[in-house]
Formats: sequence, C-alpha cells, structure tokens
Amino acid sequence: MTNLEQLKPNQPIEAGSYEVAGQRQQARRWRLSPVHWLLFAVALLCVAFITFITLARSIQVSAVAADLLDSENRIPVAASVEISSTLKLPIGNRTMVLPGDHQVNVTADGYHPQIQSLTVGAERYHQFEVQLRRLPGNLDVVLQPKVPAELMLNGEPFAQLPGLVTDIPPGQHQITIDAPLYRAVSREFLIEGRGQTQSLEVTLQPAWANVSFDSAPVGATIAIDGQKVGTTPLQIQLEEGLHELRISADKYQPIEREFTVTAQQDLVVPSLALLPADGEVEVITDPPEAAVIVDGEYRGVSPMTLTLRPRQDTRLQVYKGGFQLQATSLNVGPGEQRTEQVTLQPDLVNVQFSVSPADAEIIIDGVSRGRGSQTIALTTLPHEIRIGKPGYVSYQNQIIPSKASRQIVSVDLLTKEQYYWANIPDTYQTRAGQTMRLFKSPGKVSMGSSRREPGRRSNEISYTATLKKHFYVSEHEVTNKQFRAFQPAHSAGNYKKKSLDSNKHPAVNVSWQKAALYCNWLSTQEGLDPFYQTTKGFVSGANPDANGYRLLTEVEWAWLARNKSGGVLLYPWGESASPSAAEPVGNFADSSAASLVAFSLSDYNDGYEASAPVGRYPPNHRGIYDMEGNASEWVHDWYGAKGNLEGGKKSNLVDPLGPEIGEFHVVRGGSWAKGHLPQLRLAYRDFGAKGKHDIGFRIARYAGPK
Repeated sequence: MTNLEQLKPNQPIEAGSYEVAGQRQQARRWRLSPVHWLLFAVALLCVAFITFITLARSIQVSAVAADLLDSENRIPVAASVEISSTLKLPIGNRTMVLPGDHQVNVTADGYHPQIQSLTVGAERYHQFEVQLRRLPGNLDVVLQPKVPAELMLNGEPFAQLPGLVTDIPPGQHQITIDAPLYRAVSREFLIEGRGQTQSLEVTLQPAWANVSFDSAPVGATIAIDGQKVGTTPLQIQLEEGLHELRISADKYQPIEREFTVTAQQDLVVPSLALLPADGEVEVITDPPEAAVIVDGEYRGVSPMTLTLRPRQDTRLQVYKGGFQLQATSLNVGPGEQRTEQVTLQPDLVNVQFSVSPADAEIIIDGVSRGRGSQTIALTTLPHEIRIGKPGYVSYQNQIIPSKASRQIVSVDLLTKEQYYWANIPDTYQTRAGQTMRLFKSPGKVSMGSSRREPGRRSNEISYTATLKKHFYVSEHEVTNKQFRAFQPAHSAGNYKKKSLDSNKHPAVNVSWQKAALYCNWLSTQEGLDPFYQTTKGFVSGANPDANGYRLLTEVEWAWLARNKSGGVLLYPWGESASPSAAEPVGNFADSSAASLVAFSLSDYNDGYEASAPVGRYPPNHRGIYDMEGNASEWVHDWYGAKGNLEGGKKSNLVDPLGPEIGEFHVVRGGSWAKGHLPQLRLAYRDFGAKGKHDIGFRIARYAGPK
C-alpha cells in the first residue's frame, strides 16, 4: 500500500523536510587541516611583526676610545655589539628594539669589554656611543750594559730590570732607568697598550770610580753613608757625589769624614790614624741625684756616665745638700767601661728643741722624734718641723740647720682659744665694706648721769656694768649704699627738701627691725652664726653665744662714746656749753639748720644743713666716727626707764643685753636734727620703734670662736 493509500479522508497533508542525499554524511566528515593551522599562524606572525615594526625604535651603537695623545679626542673602534633584548631586529648597522631599558655588551680586541645600560625613548631613531678602555701594554727594555736596574714610571718605582715589564697603563709616560753605579736615564715614551709589547733600548753611562781606604791600625771597620762595606785596607767602587765615611775599631775613637767621588777618576783616601778610645765611668751615688764635678767642672747629677780621656788622672767630686763632699781620683784605659759607687755621708748639725708643754710631740719631716725638749742631729737640708699636742694648736715651720751658729728651736704651744686671741686682727673689712675695730674686755662702764647734771632726765638711772667680752664695732655708721646691698629699694628720703639719700650718708628712715635683719643678712654673707632669732621674718629673740653681726648694746655704746679714763664726758666736745666754732667736731643742728628744726646751735656751723657723709669729722677718743652726731643710733636693748636695772637686777651687771621685753628700743647719741643742749649730752636716752629721718645704726659683733 502506498502512502497515498494510507491517507485517511479529511486528514491534512503536512510538509516534510527536504534533505539532499549524502549531505548529512558530508557534514559529519569536516575537520581543520594542518594547512589551515599554518595559514592561521602565518597570519598571527604577520600581525605581530606589523605591531613590532610599528612600536619598535631604531638604535645604533658605536664604540670609541680616547686618543692616546689627546685625551679630549675620541677615535672609532671596530667592536662587536650585543644588545640584550628579547625582541630585536638587526637591520644593517642598526637594530630595531622596543622602547625601554636595554643592556649592551661591547667587545673589541685590545680593549676592556664594556657593559652598559641604554634607555630607548619615544624617538624613532637613537644613536648611542660607548667608550672603551685600552688594555695595558708591555715594554721590553734592552740595557747596555746588562746590569740590574730599577724602572720608574712617572717618578714612582714600577719594575725591576732585566725582564719584561708588563701591565703598563697606555699613554705618554716618563720612564726612568736607575742602575747602581750608573747615571739615571729618563725618556718620554708612548705606551700604546692593547696588550702589545714595545721595545726600548737604553745605554747607561758609568757614574763610579775606584776608591781606596787605609788606616792605622789596619782592620778598622769602614762604613759608607751608614752602611758597612768592609775593613781596611779596602778598595771599592762608589758612585759619584758626596759621601760620609766612618772608620772605627775596638778601643779606638771613630773618625768621620766627608769625601767627594768624581766618575771615572780613581781616589785614594789618605791613611787615617785612629786615637785610643775614651773610657766610660758610670757614677752611682747613695743617695742619688748628687752633683758630679770632674776636674772642677760640673757635669750633671747622678746616676750618670762620664766619658774620660784614657791613661789620665781625673779628679771626681760628688756633692749633695745635707751631705759631706766626697772626692776621689779616676784613671781609665782605652775603651774601658766601669762603675764608680760613691756613698755620701750625712752632714749633721745638732739642733736643740725647747718645747712647752713638756710632753709635746716633735715630728720632723713626717717622722715622730719623741716628746719634750731634746737635742736632735739633723742634716743641713730644709726640714719640716711640726710640734703638737691634743688640745693645742700645732706649731709648723721649716728650718735649715747651719754650722755657722747654734741651732735652737723654742716653741710654746697655745690652746686653741689662746691661739685665737693671739692672732685675732685689730681691724678687718666686712663684705659690705665696713671697717670693724676690736675692743678687748673694756671692763667697768658708768651708766646714767648724776642728779646734779644739767638737763638730766629721769630715765638716766646711774649704775655700773662690766664688759668682759671682746667685741668688734664698725668705725662708721651703715651708709645708704651698704644698706641697699641688703634692701635694693631702700630710700632714706629727704627732710624739708634736703636729700638724705646720698650713697655715703648714713642710712636713716630704717626701723629697728630692718637694722637687726641687716645684721643677720651680713652674718649669712660671711658664714657667721646669725645673732637675731626670727619668726616669719620678724626678729623675736637673740642668741648671746652667736658670733654674727648685731647692734651695739647700750652699755657698749656708752663705753665707746662717754666713758673715758678718769671719768665720763658730758658732751661729745667736753664740758663747755657749746662746741668749738673754729673746728667742727660733729654734725649737729647748727646755724644753717635753723630753718629746718626747732632748736639749733646758733654759734656753730658744721658745714651741712642735714646729714653729712660718714667719717667727715674727726673720730672720738676710741677711734670711732660720728658716734655723737650725724645720725642717732639704734642700739640692741629694749627700752626701759631703768635701763638694765629693769626687773630688779643688780647694779653690777656683766655684758648686759638690756630688758628681756619691751615696746620700744633704745636710741642713743645726738644727730644733725638735734640742737637742744640737753639732747646732746652723752647720757641722753631716747627710744622708738619706727624709722626716723635722723636715726641710723652701726654694726657690732662679739669677737671670738663660736
């Protein structure tokens, strides 16, 4: 049954696919053949080549070398050039490479190889030049005659001849041939290098002569220019020029000469007669470092070696301070060497020591020689003497014993306190510039005044005190300049337009507290114990045992100003009612100050309306200036109407410091502002607490160890 027959009625007819017979079978058999792959590879190479040619740059590398005769000139060199690059294309004398860094290796016969880095940029064409260095050269030097020589290159030793000289740097050189006994030859020579061997012929000219030597005795050693060459008689060849000759023989003195050799002219040096050698004596002394004298001539100190003429008597003397002179005679043979030992004997002197206390120890040159008075034998050298005993100040001195007179050392040791008082100075300068004067144990002091004394006040109670302590007191009142060292801002001010502030005028307008603190400040400056005790910067007490600065006590002030042998003074100038107008004795309220103060001395003129420079007037009977004028003075004591008798104390007081407490402090002495006679009496007492235009102060301190 056909397909048509199989169709059912009303069944649609569907389109079918058409397929050429054998087509599916052909598609299944298609494959890429090697030819296809080859064509594909060729295409890729063409693309890569075209890309390389497009991106590559053309470079040319050439080699040059420096001209031997002109270092600035360059000459071309035939060389092999190898460029280290993965992609490169040689084209004639140029090479195509990609931009970037490349390494080139240049080689040429006769030259050092050169490896160099090159950088290829964006430009299409590049030209590079590489400089090569020539290899060293060799030189074959032919000498006539054939003798050993030294070749020097440009003045420096380079090689020994004969023999091939190798490794010579290429270029123009100064070549010098120097052979013993021949004149040196110098040539300018061009070494071409590149491993080549060049030849140089040199003919040497003789520069020597035969020289003959002889001596008496024969067999002496000959040295030429410091080198031994043989013994006499001798003939040797020596170079021309000046030479030093030395001929020596055992037990003979050497002979030294200079002689000149001329080339090709033989020389006979006249026979030289040697003299017998000097002898040597080593002088050793006990003790050493003694003076050595030979035939009256000083030669030095021992130990030393003497050179003496042989077979002659020589006088030797040896001396050292503190020892006896030793003398002897010496006689030495030719070339003899020996030692002379000399023992010196001490030159002693008996020294008598008389010491007190009897058991004091005597130490001489650091060595104890016993205790008490005795006689000791000492050399005539300087000696350090020390005599001491615990509790006493040691005596130290240097003595030089002499036989010219009897030697006695007499020493009385002092206790430390005795020594202090024996050596304490009568005056000295403080660091602030005050001159301090010493007073030793003044003794009895009369205080107060008689009831019959005109102008007497009720606070001038009469009593007696005793001053046992030694004390120093300043000759002048403290000046403004000295006080400003403690308090820079200090100003003494002025009084009714009269200045009180000059540097040399007394420091006024200073409170008692400030005056006491100045004393403590100065004590600190000098390393002394402060006298005044302070609490929060305020003086609250005193230490009577301190050796620091302080104010005068009232008793000390009275003794200095008023007490005098035979009695007491009424006024500073004596008993008269007014001071002498002819010769001013102090600065008081004189006639010129009448407009400034209520009371003045109408018939007296001291030359100053207000204060005067300290020390302008004569000192008083104690050598103290301005004690009774210029400025009244703060003293240490608290004020009391009965003075040191306050509190029921006895009338006979020792070194009193005044009442233990009070409201005010005592002021003593007249001033430039006082012209009322009762106030100018030396017994007058005043008091206060604050500074005032006519109150100053002076300093004092107890003398003695702490």
